[in-house]
Amino acid sequence: MGAWVLTEVWSYRRSAVAAVFSDHTRPASPLDPFRPAPSFDAPRAAPVTSAAARVIATLERVERRARVSSYRHRRSVDERRGVYHWDCSGMASWVLRRSAPRARGSLGQGRVVARRFARRISRAPTERGRRGWQRLEHIGEARPGDVFAWERPPDFPSRNTGHVGFVVRRPQRLSDEVWAVRILDATSLAHQSDTRLDGATGLGRGTMTFVTDGRGHAQGYGWRGTDSLGYIETPVYFGRVH
Repeated sequence: MGAWVLTEVWSYRRSAVAAVFSDHTRPASPLDPFRPAPSFDAPRAAPVTSAAARVIATLERVERRARVSSYRHRRSVDERRGVYHWDCSGMASWVLRRSAPRARGSLGQGRVVARRFARRISRAPTERGRRGWQRLEHIGEARPGDVFAWERPPDFPSRNTGHVGFVVRRPQRLSDEVWAVRILDATSLAHQSDTRLDGATGLGRGTMTFVTDGRGHAQGYGWRGTDSLGYIETPVYFGRVH
């Protein structure tokens, strides 16, 4: 697919969303926008590895304890008070350090940005785990506790290096090329069916859609799930922690 760029300007007050497209927009075809949100009613799939199970347990603990959360590039966490201020990579790094230390250690020292997650997963083997990571060949293989990440596409209007978060439900196939995934991340822009209401930022769950190449390799994402007016094209990697 070409180097399409979609610029989305959000004004989020519950369901109010404004999307402004550039001249290089790739529309939401083959997924028609404004379809009902995926329900994910099927029985929950279990995490595949013990590390992924610990990831889910850590995320659920944070959700239970959270009283205050916001999206900030400088992480500030006080578990006792239920305070979680972080961005997507700060949250993912914090969770992995407590649940999958081998995977976190292979990302290197210091602050780990989303781009480093994407590159680490892209280099991981598919047959087994190595240095705490295994790359999934097909988006349909993703299970709770797995990690997704992408690198910011060229010329995309953002200072962030990409995005990273966790899969919390088995992906749902919507068409030959499009899959919906229920995820948990830290962001300032809400997804479809998001738990962050009234403009809240930080920790939350939401639904995204991913367009694939027909072989299950995600090549772009719809930030607002089936409400997305277009896909931002960039390789999206799904990885399993060990």
